[in-house]
Amino acid sequence: MNRRQLEGFLQHPLLRYVARIIILYGFSVVFRSFDMSFKNTADSSFFREQSFSLMFVVLGLLIWGGGSRLAVFLQKKTAGKKRSYAVIVLCAGLVVFGLFAAFLFGLSYSFFDICLFNRYEAWESFSHLSYDLIFGAFIFYLLILGFSGILFYYKNWQEARLNAERLRRENMQARYDVLKSQIDPHFFFNSLSVLTSLVYKSADLSAEYITRLSKCYRYILDQKAENLVALRTELSFLESYLFLIRIRHQNSIFFHIDQPTEKQEASLLPPAALQMLVENAVKHNRFAVNDPLHVTIRFTDQHIIISNDLRKRAENPFSTGVGLPNIKKRYELITDSKVEITETDGLFTVKLPFLSEDLKEQF
Repeated sequence: MNRRQLEGFLQHPLLRYVARIIILYGFSVVFRSFDMSFKNTADSSFFREQSFSLMFVVLGLLIWGGGSRLAVFLQKKTAGKKRSYAVIVLCAGLVVFGLFAAFLFGLSYSFFDICLFNRYEAWESFSHLSYDLIFGAFIFYLLILGFSGILFYYKNWQEARLNAERLRRENMQARYDVLKSQIDPHFFFNSLSVLTSLVYKSADLSAEYITRLSKCYRYILDQKAENLVALRTELSFLESYLFLIRIRHQNSIFFHIDQPTEKQEASLLPPAALQMLVENAVKHNRFAVNDPLHVTIRFTDQHIIISNDLRKRAENPFSTGVGLPNIKKRYELITDSKVEITETDGLFTVKLPFLSEDLKEQF
């Protein structure tokens, strides 16, 4: 049983009433220990003791429920008022209700003892407004009220915590959706730029390019509702994208992709992350047929490692600026695992953490 299931179980109405019955029964035992009519008398039977506890529990449940409803009613009536005013009204109302409950208990106890056991001690105490009986009942009411208040504020704290978590997730989702929306124009803009130059070279290649481009774009549209995708799905999309790269650049770029294990294929990552890294390598590095660019994708149990030859262009090409920053921000929103970027004299490497399936359920 996980934490969420445990919290749901603890908040079940039946469990709440069982807890109240146990608490009230315990209070009845304590009350009996102070009531001299239950001590050292020949007719103080087990039946009378348990009958008293039953009466105490039933009446206690009614008073407990009435106090809870009164608290809710007073809170609604004082909604929008100053907090100090609302607290004073709530406390005053519950104290007055407590006095009424104490008198009700004294009266009920008196009739209970007279009708079932022909005993008049409780009635004599009640009719003379005995301090011991009334004050004792009122003290037990305050104990019940205090316990109920602790549960009430704990429940409110839990609700506030859950609402804060829900708002945090909604805010995170909204920010993540903004980042995902950047993929569409980013990818489409660059693809159209390639197609523009290709149209003048070969109509057949242009047609093939458009077919492959439509498959890639279909993937992006299909994954708009997904925050995370399996590696096998991402690699299938990447293969179509690499075909587009090969059409344009022919033998000036070589891709080396390891074969992932079944476990690695089931691991998750943000959609189009690999495509954006490949595009980043192509855009920012020099390459030619006699000096090709090598892009390698390897897998470990924890990471996807994308590396490429580092040959920075003399002039930076036009960029929308949403490649690496986009990927890093998407990872930051869903996990504490960081995207690692290292740059040496001749190699640029990015390590993307694999994400577990539990994150897909949470995010």
